[in-house]
Amino acid sequence: MAAHYFTKQEITDTYGVSVPTVTNWIRSTKNGKLDLELFEQGSKTYVIRSAKNVEIIKRLVDEGKKYRPRHSFKEITPRDEFYNTYTEGQVYDIVVNLEKYREVDCELNYFDGGAENWDKYVQRLATEDSSNITETVKLLGMSTQFLDELAGEYDKVNIIDIGVGNAMPVRGLIEHYLESKKLGRYVGLDISREMLDIAGRNIKQWFGGTVQYDAYELDIKRERFGHLLAEDYLKDERVANIVLFLGGTSNNFRDPDEAFRTISESLRKDDIFIYTSKLDTDNTRSSIDFSAGDASNTLMDPIVRFVFDLLNIDEKLYEVDKGYDEELRQRYLRIRLTSAVTMTFEFGRGKQVLEFNKGDRILFWRAWHMTPKDVYERLERNGFYMLNANQNPDRQYVLTVSQIKQD
Repeated sequence: MAAHYFTKQEITDTYGVSVPTVTNWIRSTKNGKLDLELFEQGSKTYVIRSAKNVEIIKRLVDEGKKYRPRHSFKEITPRDEFYNTYTEGQVYDIVVNLEKYREVDCELNYFDGGAENWDKYVQRLATEDSSNITETVKLLGMSTQFLDELAGEYDKVNIIDIGVGNAMPVRGLIEHYLESKKLGRYVGLDISREMLDIAGRNIKQWFGGTVQYDAYELDIKRERFGHLLAEDYLKDERVANIVLFLGGTSNNFRDPDEAFRTISESLRKDDIFIYTSKLDTDNTRSSIDFSAGDASNTLMDPIVRFVFDLLNIDEKLYEVDKGYDEELRQRYLRIRLTSAVTMTFEFGRGKQVLEFNKGDRILFWRAWHMTPKDVYERLERNGFYMLNANQNPDRQYVLTVSQIKQD
């Protein structure tokens, strides 16, 4: 349930104003110059979440735009590569997310050269003892016996990998079913064709021509994939589908439940769903490291700034802001604009211009923090029944095995 008041950051993110601006509104209200309804808790003052306050905030925002001189804006136009990299539909989504939420979908960093950046980053993680990759591999290894029992009556096992990346975390599982002569197909699903190609390149290098790799471009937040698995059922073959959603990918989404609902609606009742997530600890709250080489270079590394660079935002126009939000329970990486800017986007039928104030923040990466209870509840409310769960010894990672909930 939402709190009965706004935080300053919520007003900033929703209405595109700076935190100092909200602070000034509160100060003006206390001085009798504005009529906002306030709520005080200890030494902090909040704006009450009411219809009256929403109307006042909208009016203040509109007035600020009306009287702002045009010369105060720095004009930004994306590079030509921006339009060559993304479809018009994806460009439209970028514009909408910037306008409504002041954020960029981090998945879009994994296109073109961004996919190579991700591959280098994952290869570095694979050399570290306690990383997303190595811990995911260990947890998958711990779960193979249980998976064998679930799929024991089937002749073949298909592995469907959502957000395939470079396929490194699933290599051992593919080897396991290949050696037992039960592997059917390895199916990669990813929003990025380049990531799918990297995975295919690795599969060929590791296994030669012994693994059937089928790759599909797909946005898991919106597109179901059940029809891609129907071929085996139509042939009346006894094939089990093991569907993987690894690495906590969903924790980067604005609304992770969208992806879980899509997956749930894509699976048949006997399909097996494996989900892994990094858990909320003091260590994970302070960890943001995307560097492909030097781990000390953690701010706006190429892996999270691919879209950012294509948007052509000069580094003199922003400061980097990273941290952990206690209230939202998420790590974040964002920029704070040091000047008011306009961004102009070209479409076939015209232009779309977005305005940003000095002090506005634009989010480029997030990670929602999950407890084991949060993981269970997410699965439960999206139609899954959890059969099994494993955590690593330091309790920073969890792997769950689920099937569709039966009525």
